[in-house]
Amino acid sequence: MNLVSSTSLRYFAEVVRTGSIRAASENLYVASSAISRQLAMLEDALGAPVLERRQGRGKVKLTAAGEALMRYYKNVSNESRRLHSEIESLQGIKRGHINFGMPESLVRDLMPKFLSDFSNRYPGISFNIHVAGSPRLAEMLLNDELDACFTFGDVPLQDLSVLYTRLLPLFVLVPKGHPLEHFETLRLSDCAEYGLSTLDSSLWAKQQYDEMLAKAKIRPRVALETNSYELMRNVAAEGMCLTFTTRPLDDPFGNPRAGSYIPLKDSRARPQRFALSVHKGRNLPLAVDAFLRELTRVLAEVERRAKSPRAAAA
Repeated sequence: MNLVSSTSLRYFAEVVRTGSIRAASENLYVASSAISRQLAMLEDALGAPVLERRQGRGKVKLTAAGEALMRYYKNVSNESRRLHSEIESLQGIKRGHINFGMPESLVRDLMPKFLSDFSNRYPGISFNIHVAGSPRLAEMLLNDELDACFTFGDVPLQDLSVLYTRLLPLFVLVPKGHPLEHFETLRLSDCAEYGLSTLDSSLWAKQQYDEMLAKAKIRPRVALETNSYELMRNVAAEGMCLTFTTRPLDDPFGNPRAGSYIPLKDSRARPQRFALSVHKGRNLPLAVDAFLRELTRVLAEVERRAKSPRAAAA
């Protein structure tokens, strides 16, 4: 077999990642014809087709040889990162890059301060932060598009190593001046007559909330449906409606938004599983390893504070 060109391999991986030659062309700023030529050279070197040639606009599909080549590409990429990590370890963590994923609900309450503090300690480390729903983040992690990610909910853990996990109870975010504002706890039946903001079907928690309300035989009056946790929480805090949510991770002593987080004490309300995970068996660069060690330390400290008597009384 002839040697596989690194350029051909990179173009091939981008076509697979984006789903088409046209999308890869736009991302790489390279003509589609040039990418097609590199793919042809790649198949010539391998002696086998790597992509199924199909009519229409559907996503590209890998042949058996293409699947083997994609595994090879991931192995080469991981080994390259491991080599850089070993070199960095000889010199200390002076630079590096971290690909991290998280759901939208953490873009305000935990990660901005953590990223700023970490960057102050390691100014040579840069970040790519991908915000998406938990199923998509887990998929990207398994494809080695991310070094690590946060997830909420019942994400399959096969092939993932969980570095930190915690069950987060559900609350009702109640606006100031609302009739339920001064309740110590709430049941689902207490919320039945009021407007509610809910998640749409693109997010995993939609199914959980729908099942919870169905078991309680409640058909909610939906004031707002959205794919944004932030919007859902903010409109509730501004007085438009109630919403079911978890409490912000890094604010156990107070409420960053107007309104009150009142515990939802109902047998049909299941807590949400929060987890920090990496791809099992993958060798992580030194910068990523340092990032994850510090992040798990901060998460443990936040959890300890949340369980303190002062937090429980808040």
